[in-house]
Amino acid sequence: MKIAILSVTEPAKDLALEIQEKLLKNPRIIKCNVFHKNVRKNMEFAFNNYDGIIAIMATGIIVRMIAPLIQSKDKDPAILTIDEKGNYVVSLLSGHLGGGNQLCSYIAKLINSKPVISTSTDVNFKYGIDSLAYKNFYKIIDVKKILPFNKAILDNVPLQISSDKDLKFLTKYFSNSTFTKLPDKRLGELSTINFKFSKDDEEYSIDLYEKKLVIGIGSRRGKTKNNILIAIDEVLNNLKIPISRVNSIATISIKKDEHGIIQACTELNKKLEIIDIDEVRNFHHEDCSKSDFVYNKFGIDGVCEQCAMISVGPNGKLIHKKIAMDGVTVAVAISND
Repeated sequence: MKIAILSVTEPAKDLALEIQEKLLKNPRIIKCNVFHKNVRKNMEFAFNNYDGIIAIMATGIIVRMIAPLIQSKDKDPAILTIDEKGNYVVSLLSGHLGGGNQLCSYIAKLINSKPVISTSTDVNFKYGIDSLAYKNFYKIIDVKKILPFNKAILDNVPLQISSDKDLKFLTKYFSNSTFTKLPDKRLGELSTINFKFSKDDEEYSIDLYEKKLVIGIGSRRGKTKNNILIAIDEVLNNLKIPISRVNSIATISIKKDEHGIIQACTELNKKLEIIDIDEVRNFHHEDCSKSDFVYNKFGIDGVCEQCAMISVGPNGKLIHKKIAMDGVTVAVAISND
């Protein structure tokens, strides 16, 4: 997630810098910048270039600033407001599909504050369809269908869930729901979850489509399968997703014969994508880190982030920046289509 923090007063700026320092330690935070004063100009820039905005100022100021910028719940960034004393963190916009509620709770915990979340499913301890999509990296094409489903969830209406993946665990989130397992898709193909319910003689249906999620891997020569698996497990824990959500694993062509990587993919039953070194050499993205060591040796900026981003395709997003563990580097990206 890329986050912009906006402040106006000096106490607000101090709090912004404190939050920035803490956020940058989280590998899920790809970028975090502080913008002080010039709220209108900075808000417009942040709205179009960041996934989340934290505004440390009066909520009324932000409401007026974002009013002409708002498009739709599947396009707008998450927006939080915090008072300059850091007493309350308010989830203001894109609480579900934009991850605002999740970010609100996280920031409140970071600064020992109180989260303020007002969406009906959350305050009733229910799991919204759009929350499920955000947390598991699915997309909803027709966002107008979300509201009747979340109303049904609040009313404990039974849902019929089906997917080509074994997602029976979803039934524990929705009262009296049932799950039907559909035939498997081929290895690496993207999956769909369908939800249905009936009410007042009317049928409702909504589909959640997987975004392609790829783990990029780099390693020193001779790293074992266990070395690779431990590193993969670390990013899965950070993202709070199971290995079944991963669509493929990608590495660079000069590592295509690394037994540890090959054996790990075989054990996890994941497709291994080999990205040609020339493609990596020609790939540059502002969100990807650069390694002087790797550049001096191979003439490329890096391996794991670049391979993951190339694999997910144009307009992909890094969702877990590079971490290094015992000679293995891993990062995660998702498609944006």
